[in-house]
Amino acid sequence: MNVYSNLGFFEKQLRKSCGYSLENVSHDIGISKGFLSEAENGRRILKREAFTRFLERYGIDFSLDESPANMAQSLLNDFVLAWIDRDFADEEKIKRRLAHNRPILQKSLGCLHLLLIDIFLSVHRYAQVPDVRMKRYLEEIDDYLPFFLPDEQALINFLKGFEAVKKKKYPAALDRYEKALNILDRKQWPELEGIIKFHLAHVLGTTVSFFQAYKTVQEARSIFVNHNNHIRMLLCDNNSASYLISMQEFEAARECIRNMQRCQKRWFHDNQTYSNTTTLMILALTLEEEFGQAVQFVKDHPFPIENGFIGNLSLIPYCHYRLGQYEECLKVIEDLSKEKPTADDCALFEILKCILKKDSKGVEKAKLKMAQICSRQMNWCMLMVLYQLMIAYYESENEIELLNEAYRQQVQIWRHKMPEYHKNLKQQDPKVHTQTGVASNKVGV
Repeated sequence: MNVYSNLGFFEKQLRKSCGYSLENVSHDIGISKGFLSEAENGRRILKREAFTRFLERYGIDFSLDESPANMAQSLLNDFVLAWIDRDFADEEKIKRRLAHNRPILQKSLGCLHLLLIDIFLSVHRYAQVPDVRMKRYLEEIDDYLPFFLPDEQALINFLKGFEAVKKKKYPAALDRYEKALNILDRKQWPELEGIIKFHLAHVLGTTVSFFQAYKTVQEARSIFVNHNNHIRMLLCDNNSASYLISMQEFEAARECIRNMQRCQKRWFHDNQTYSNTTTLMILALTLEEEFGQAVQFVKDHPFPIENGFIGNLSLIPYCHYRLGQYEECLKVIEDLSKEKPTADDCALFEILKCILKKDSKGVEKAKLKMAQICSRQMNWCMLMVLYQLMIAYYESENEIELLNEAYRQQVQIWRHKMPEYHKNLKQQDPKVHTQTGVASNKVGV
């Protein structure tokens, strides 16, 4: 890349950061406003002489040496490769290099790649940036898209999509991921396509269909297989198992999990892979209604609780309840509640406690609370668990109307359609719950 053919981008970045108007700058350096505008957007070439006049006119300290630009691009490349390989030790080394060279990059031709690096690090939470500044960064980078190579442009679109997912703006995320895949030329980072498809699958599984998500994550996996990226293959297997569970393909899901366990033993003796396989197997056995096997599996494969994260251990009290082991159910709830159960876990615990206390109104309130939480999170698997539990409970209580409604909601979930609930639980009439199982003024969540 010849950075000197893109000096208009650097002038634009410096002009905007200093708060100078396009009209004033064009007048002060002796070129037309229209020409400067086109140069800033990559349609005309701003010559070095005009750029130097700009720096001198406003007393801006800025190096025209090309080496910082190469350094910034090299740092970005190293960051992306370390991220693809999940090499956390290498990432720390690169971060130290970046910190050491940041003052040079900020006042040189490396500033634009530095902006992309900062967005990359911020989106992936390597650095904490306030939302307002992050929004400004993401808007600002659009001004310089023609400056970047195709894979770099794809990365920018991917990062925008990733940020949209955090805010649950799934249509925007889908659009950005599709744009990223269309821009890629796979020359810098051939595995970036796999990363994008991996995350695209997550959005598809959340909003479109489990089958499309499974198909897409398998495409991502094949890319990582071709590049011998075993850790990314395992992450794809993890998500594949989750989609298979959601499609009720339990045997295929368990085979996928067993493959992950074999890889764990052979290559990756790390807690994250172990936790992934353990928590997925608990979910698969629970939804398959193999409750005794789920309890035994946890005994044979102790789940490491770190920083209060209990994962799908929250399903074990439910398994004890279905096995008729009520005292054990309450004991495990008490133990797990000392950790940091999530909101949906707490709601599940509350349902079980209300069932065992014969508090039918409490059951309905906790049910609707868990349903709303899972709907907001788009947590399909826990919704499946919820209605499996409610069907068993209503059958035991001979609540025919509630049972029929629970079956209807369960079918909706299996069809990848989100159930409907009240927005505000506090305004609901408990009598409505006990009569119909749902409130009358429904809204889509």
